[in-house]
Amino acid sequence: MNRNEEYKALRDSLVETPSQLAYTVTKAVKRKKASRKRTRILGIPAGSLAVCFVAFMLLVNLFPPFARACGGVPVLRELAKAVTWSPSLSAAVEDEYVQSVGQEQRKNGITARVEYLIVDQKQLNVFYTLDTDQYGQLDADGAVTLPDGGDGYSSSSGSYGTPNGDLRQLTVDFVDRDMPEGLTLTLNVYQSAYDENGIAMESAEETMEDTYFKVQTHDPKILAVFTFDLTFDPWFTAQGETVAVGKTFQLDSQTLTLKQAEIYPTHLRLDLGYDPDNTAWLTGLDFYVENERGERFVPVTNGISATGEENSPSMVTYWMDTTYFSNSKELKLYITQARWLEKSREKIRLNLATEEHDPLPDGTELAGIQHLERGYLLTFREKQYREGWMYSLWNGHLDAGGTAESFSSSVSSYGYQEPDTGEYLDGSVSGFFYETVPLPDYHGTEVWLKPVFTRVTDFSAPAAISIR
Repeated sequence: MNRNEEYKALRDSLVETPSQLAYTVTKAVKRKKASRKRTRILGIPAGSLAVCFVAFMLLVNLFPPFARACGGVPVLRELAKAVTWSPSLSAAVEDEYVQSVGQEQRKNGITARVEYLIVDQKQLNVFYTLDTDQYGQLDADGAVTLPDGGDGYSSSSGSYGTPNGDLRQLTVDFVDRDMPEGLTLTLNVYQSAYDENGIAMESAEETMEDTYFKVQTHDPKILAVFTFDLTFDPWFTAQGETVAVGKTFQLDSQTLTLKQAEIYPTHLRLDLGYDPDNTAWLTGLDFYVENERGERFVPVTNGISATGEENSPSMVTYWMDTTYFSNSKELKLYITQARWLEKSREKIRLNLATEEHDPLPDGTELAGIQHLERGYLLTFREKQYREGWMYSLWNGHLDAGGTAESFSSSVSSYGYQEPDTGEYLDGSVSGFFYETVPLPDYHGTEVWLKPVFTRVTDFSAPAAISIR
């Protein structure tokens, strides 16, 4: 009997828990889980399968507790490999916080099988496989339908290109509502345009204008549609803890409030509030949380990192690796960098003919403007604010009439070749990179750019706020 089965047996034996003991029982079960937690290992960003496999092998070979955890539960070995990029999900698998499903369907020579769920109050991770003896590399677009037909969630998949037969993952995050008792998963399966090594099976030469201006469509031929009705064990969907903090502090002359921390088995959320008299919007943070033993928890490296609010550019909730399995009695937030959008610089004017412009975000220069037959290409030289970190600086633009548009694409690279001279510029040696954004079919002489942030502050002494 594994730990989940022990907990369920305990739950089922309490046919009717007296109301005054309900919280005590829940707390005791959670404490039992946390007290048996092994040392957590930081994962890696989701990338190539080869990188994930190397990371898993390192974990198994260098850290005996992790190897014993996987070796003692053979059925979870493949799942442990699939989540090495996420410290939170790795901790969940190590602690056997997994709901087995085992639903399988076969259509048109394709087999789809939902193997496992990792679920709590706010996040669902579905692990499934696709296999075939008729087609080549398969991919699938996944979607979910809630029992009430509502929304309040977002879904994503980083499993495109996963070899047939290997575990794939679909993540559903609930922002404005809690996890339902179940939902319907739909998988639209098609043959991938790429092989398992990520190489296009049919590649056509594209011009630079095609790369930036061609409307990208995703309309593959669907080979099979699978529908799975998933029901969640209520024990899992009840897991989570909200810690009321309510501490107001100053950060770079702006007033913020850490309202609460939401601690779930799959992740942790930090909810912030802002003083309306602030002169800048907080649009990004670098931070970590540390417990009383010096164990450090960092922002998520793949998936949702922050969510905002409807009426401002501010990010109000920051997502990070969970402390749920760590048995932490004390938690403290340390902020090392803040990225601000100054309210006086929410839009930046750029003249497309003369290249004159308002002051650009700190650390940014205009590298060049190309006027092509199908529109403009704007290239900027931008500062790396973390080593090896490229980002998208622009959140869209406004035309002369004030109509807001998002950029259809954004391409970032360390190198840039000047179109007039042919000179190749390498920004990596000096801590910069180049970002190019298109303005297709743009006929105005001026454009107003909307930056994500305009200044960045690094704190040599991190700002520290106690969570509990």
